[in-house]
Amino acid sequence: MRIIAISNQKGGVGKSTTAINLAAGLAYCGNKVLLVDIDPQGNTSKGLGISTESKLTISDLLCNESVSVGDVRQPTYIPNLDIIPADLSLAIADMKLSSMGAKEFRLKNKIENEQHDYIIIDCPPNFGNLTINSFIAAKEIILPVQLRYFALEGVNSFIETVNYINEKIGWVQKHRIEITGVLVTFHDLRANAAKEVNTALHEIFGPKLLNTVIPQNIKLDEAQKNGKSIFDYAPDSKGAEAYRELVEEVKCRV
Repeated sequence: MRIIAISNQKGGVGKSTTAINLAAGLAYCGNKVLLVDIDPQGNTSKGLGISTESKLTISDLLCNESVSVGDVRQPTYIPNLDIIPADLSLAIADMKLSSMGAKEFRLKNKIENEQHDYIIIDCPPNFGNLTINSFIAAKEIILPVQLRYFALEGVNSFIETVNYINEKIGWVQKHRIEITGVLVTFHDLRANAAKEVNTALHEIFGPKLLNTVIPQNIKLDEAQKNGKSIFDYAPDSKGAEAYRELVEEVKCRV
C-alpha cells in the first residue's frame, strides 16, 4: 500500500485539485483508493460532491477513540474511490489534538490496517498538528509548486520541516517520509521569472522534479465546482491529459 501526502505550506498551488484527480485517475486504472481530506477547508470533499451534513468526518476519526475508518469513510461516485471527508469542524479538532497523548500518530494508527492500493492525503497549507499527522502516516510527499519566486522561498522551509519531523518525531516508530515528486502546477514558461524558477527547481530536486506539468486550465476549476474529477467533467481537456500523465508517472515511481 502506498500512502502519499499532497502538501505545500502555501495555498492556491493546486494541492486539492491534484489530490482529487490523482486519486480519481488511480481509481479509474482499477486501483482501490482511499482519499483522505485533512484540510479544514474541505475543498477535496466539496470537489467530489461529498456532503458532511449529519455525518462523521475525519474530525471524529482523529479525536474519538471509538470511531474507526469504517465509520467515517464514504463512497464517491467513482468506482474504487472512497473518501474520508473534512469540513470546518477540523479546525476545532486541530486544537483538541494539542492536548492529546501521542497526538502525532493518531491518523497513522487509524489507517495503518486499511486494505487499499493507494491512500492519498490532502494536507492543509500549514505545518500544524494535522500536517504532522499526515507526514507520520504517509511514506511519500508530492509537492505541488508554481513557477514563482515566492515558491522558492518556501521550498527550503518545507524541506527543513520534513527533515525535522523525520528526526524528532518519525524516529519513534522508525518512520521516514520523503519528497518523492515535485509537481509544477499552473505551468506557463512565457515569463522569464518562471523559466528561472523552473531551472532552480531542477537544481534543487533533480530527478524528483516530475516530468508531468499541470497547465493553467479553467476546466480544472470548473470540474471541482461541479463536484467532478477532470476525467469526467472535461476528459478531452489539457488538464485531463496532464493528470493522466501524472497518474502514469506516479504509478512508475516507487
